[in-house]
Amino acid sequence: MAIKPRILLYSHDTYGLGHLRRSLAVAQQLAQDIPDLHQLLITGSMVAGAFGLPPRLDMVKLPALSKRSSGQYKARTLPLTLRQTLRWREQMILQAALNFRPHLLLVDKVAGGVHGELLPTLRHLRTWSPETQIVLGMRDIEDSPAATRAEWHTNGTHQLLEQVYDAILLYGERRLFDPVTAYGMSSQAADKLIECGYLRRGAHPRPREAVRRELDVTDRPLVVITVGGGGDGYPILRTALQMIAEHRPGFHSLLVTGPLMPQGKRGLLRRMAQGQDVTLLEFTPDLPSYVHAADLVVSMAGYNTVCELLSLGKRAVLIPRDRVRAEQRIRAGQLAQQGLAQVLLPTQLTPAQLLRAIQEGLASPPPRVTVSLDGLERASQAIQERLERPSRPHPLPKPTINGHARLPAVAIHKELFA
Repeated sequence: MAIKPRILLYSHDTYGLGHLRRSLAVAQQLAQDIPDLHQLLITGSMVAGAFGLPPRLDMVKLPALSKRSSGQYKARTLPLTLRQTLRWREQMILQAALNFRPHLLLVDKVAGGVHGELLPTLRHLRTWSPETQIVLGMRDIEDSPAATRAEWHTNGTHQLLEQVYDAILLYGERRLFDPVTAYGMSSQAADKLIECGYLRRGAHPRPREAVRRELDVTDRPLVVITVGGGGDGYPILRTALQMIAEHRPGFHSLLVTGPLMPQGKRGLLRRMAQGQDVTLLEFTPDLPSYVHAADLVVSMAGYNTVCELLSLGKRAVLIPRDRVRAEQRIRAGQLAQQGLAQVLLPTQLTPAQLLRAIQEGLASPPPRVTVSLDGLERASQAIQERLERPSRPHPLPKPTINGHARLPAVAIHKELFA
């Protein structure tokens, strides 16, 4: 491009680290592939600054939301109602678009944003900047087909995919899980779907031998037990420490709590780990290096973790999250069917069962990975092609939330939506 392209990335980040890490991985690939690219990431993550950032990328930090076990959202730390927090986030997102003037908006997962917070920005871009490309990045699985169809119907997602978005990047393979049939996507939306494959992760970790020397496990198996952001990972790590205390296995365990685990639960785990053959970390941005050094990994079945395990060809025991969404359970089941992982459901989680799964995994050969891991390169190529092909004006459907008409909440910009 003759001009320096600008890409705005939206990553709502209300629970865990998955959306942020996926967005940063794509941004890193784009920075590598597109000279003079400038990127602005809008995120609600509390730990966004802990990760290495691509060159020429800046961030807008939104007031954080958190998700209860029921799936309901709330302000994470501020003394504000959910409505007040969403109004503030809406204003910040719209202001970012107005000032940054992106050539392309890349939205992670949620087409309309959390509770529709992205709708005013979509309306502005489609009305006043129709040449801006609007692209959705969709992970391999959203939720069960029934739950996703109901959610998309309520949030008007089908209309957004058909009438607002220019392209939909699928970070997965349709032969494993086809969102077109599972979620009832129209032919108009399906025509925009670009199958990218899974996003390769952990490509440049530290040498395996160096990490194992650091942990003093040069002559023993190393088992890494990680629970992503850690917001709901305490039962897994507690069970792992009980297993170590009761059975004294002959391997060394590295436990990573994640930065979002409550401090009180982290303290309980630290006390349980005292005197045991374990290393306990709260957070590391270099987790791929530890996964690379491991003989086996125990983890939940989040998208980014699974991509790292596949990329590094690791033996794995997956304990999928079973609340709020069925996404992890479905993904874990698919990988088990492909011979790429063992699955231990949360209802089966006991110290003895966990030890048995780990021992079986250590005795098995490394998996033969057959899924496509070219997602970053293909997504980058698709985005470059969109940047070279200006969009045409679209009629924007009336923004709705929970099935009801909803006007933009940014009063100071009413003239933009008249």
